[in-house]
Amino acid sequence: MAASPARARTVLENAALLGMSRQQLAPVLPDARPVSSPRRLSSGASGLLRVADAVCEGSHFVQTLFFLHQALQQMDLVLLDPASGPGAEAAVTKTQAFLVQSLRARLGPELAAFGAAPDGVAQTASWVSAGADVMLFRSGRPDHPALRMVIRRRLLVNANEL
Repeated sequence: MAASPARARTVLENAALLGMSRQQLAPVLPDARPVSSPRRLSSGASGLLRVADAVCEGSHFVQTLFFLHQALQQMDLVLLDPASGPGAEAAVTKTQAFLVQSLRARLGPELAAFGAAPDGVAQTASWVSAGADVMLFRSGRPDHPALRMVIRRRLLVNANEL
């Protein structure tokens, strides 16, 4: 029997987890498992936990949780089993359009949109909400597209720190 997916969450519910320790997340994300080969981000955060089937905004993702100084700094969500082959581009475009609409409803209009055709969906869109940056990225080949959402703790610096 296959494992049941984690409880469905919204982007805002996920953003509320930022800053928590692994111990604090254990009861909230009981399906999170240690990553065998942690990936390190340029910020220094390490991907230590993974949820194999995380439902966010109605779509299924593989979710990796990145920690720095024992606190959750970033979540990477990669669309679980995106379509591949001749109809893949249309299927991922439909999922992406649904996610953009859902994020607009929760977070307002996006801050940035890049790579959009006049009537198409942008390759990248981003929002800021509740101390978090939320970014949606589309990449890959037309026959094997990928969709990734990143929710990370907002880091504000002043000009003296640049």
